Amino acid sequence: MVLLVVAALTAAAVGCVFVRLLPVLIADDAGMRLLRPSPRRWSPEPVLVCCGIVLAVAAPVAFAALRSGGGLTMAALPSAVAPTGIGGVVAVVCTGLGIGAAAGSSPVLAWIDVRIHRLPDRIVLPLLGLTAACWTVAALSGGTALIGSGHGLPDQGLVGHGPGLALVIGAVCGGLVLVVSVIGGRGRGLAIGLGDVKLAILVGALTGLAGTGAVLTAFVVAQLSACVEAAWQVLVARRGLATRLAYGPHLLLGMWTGPLVHAALR
Repeated sequence: MVLLVVAALTAAAVGCVFVRLLPVLIADDAGMRLLRPSPRRWSPEPVLVCCGIVLAVAAPVAFAALRSGGGLTMAALPSAVAPTGIGGVVAVVCTGLGIGAAAGSSPVLAWIDVRIHRLPDRIVLPLLGLTAACWTVAALSGGTALIGSGHGLPDQGLVGHGPGLALVIGAVCGGLVLVVSVIGGRGRGLAIGLGDVKLAILVGALTGLAGTGAVLTAFVVAQLSACVEAAWQVLVARRGLATRLAYGPHLLLGMWTGPLVHAALR
């Protein structure tokens, strides 16, 4: 329960800060005109903040329910059992901060990428820095696998990794996506934008807490989702093969649904 409260509060704070500072974070008048074409138009910012809060709570709870065999009890909730010792408290709070920050920023990043095909460094880099700091502190405080271990629940093969290993997995994921991007560009540039490469680090670091299978499933979901959109753009919208897709929303979709899909299939 501690993790959920911290995650929800962090998501609310991060979402509010990002939507408030959008002109500074985008740093592009043309980009802002695309995001807000008319001052009289209904603003989606409050909805984005609310979506982040819901995501911060719903994703861990849904994963706990699936991992426990479909039944959700108080004992099944993430960190429902009070952490013991200073190290345990620090590990749970840091994990909640990381999950909450990712949840609060995900709707904002998806909206920006869909509208202007950009994942601003002023959002992604601080998010990566915060995640790295939280995971590092959690690991140094003695935090082990916070997902899929303990709380009196059967692991069902879904034991997650500790924050230290999850951070390493994130770096590996970013490196692999960069290699794929360079190879796919065939010497004419990057097939996948650097913003997506940086976001892939976050995907690996966050889903790594749920285990290696969850990481792989997250990227499979992202790729399948992107393929569906590409097919729609070509076959239905008739926009041609040269149409560029916003890959960020697909990565974010995989990040939040990959662990759920993996748990549901086990």
